[in-house]
Amino acid sequence: MSGTVTGHPDVMQVCRNGHVITDLLRSCPGHGLSHCDRCGATTQDRCGTCGQPLRGAVAVPGLVPVGTTIAPQFCTTCGAKFPWSDIAPVAVISASPLEPLLRRLPRVVRQLRSRHGTRPPFRVEDVYDLEDLLRALLPLHFDDVRPESRTPSYAIATRTDFLLDAGALAVVIKRTMSCLRESQLCAQWPEDVAYYRQRRACRALLGFVYDPEALLVEAVGLEKQWAQAEGEWRMDCVIVQ
Repeated sequence: MSGTVTGHPDVMQVCRNGHVITDLLRSCPGHGLSHCDRCGATTQDRCGTCGQPLRGAVAVPGLVPVGTTIAPQFCTTCGAKFPWSDIAPVAVISASPLEPLLRRLPRVVRQLRSRHGTRPPFRVEDVYDLEDLLRALLPLHFDDVRPESRTPSYAIATRTDFLLDAGALAVVIKRTMSCLRESQLCAQWPEDVAYYRQRRACRALLGFVYDPEALLVEAVGLEKQWAQAEGEWRMDCVIVQ
């Protein structure tokens, strides 16, 4: 006699913003978190009204569940609405509105070399000049521009990044020098990513590299290497020469 082998459902853990932490909480308790690693909200594994555990993946011996699990909107036992059911889906933040401005920045720099009368030209000689220029230009396109001062391990002094869209998009600024080329930039990038991934509001990171001497031979390849998307988190890179 043949039949279908049916497994038993595991338990799901979800944060109050609807991010699924794990759907194998019972069989893999080490996967559980007290707070969401994406937004910091507290988590739960059962209905707050009736106490029924949230239905997780169906565990079948010899098989590992695959795919993306979606948090339920209502309790199947008592019908209560879960806290995340009224939260609108989070939009994916993109750097595309900012990219045209950054692509044209070398033209702005060239125009500022010639100034009225005997006034000295404005030159972008280091990353701090670049920060000043971006601080002046970003408000032309964004109402909410927040400087973020930090001292990464690879810098000898404080650097200024910029947070846009209420902190959802972070812009990290770099200027190539004879001592700062592709290998050094690639070594710095993971630290930048780690810093902003721990920020609850931040969902995207843009690395902007100003390379006026064209020290980066594979600029296009580096842009593609840095551009990644992981769920709601996105990374992009713009290099101008």
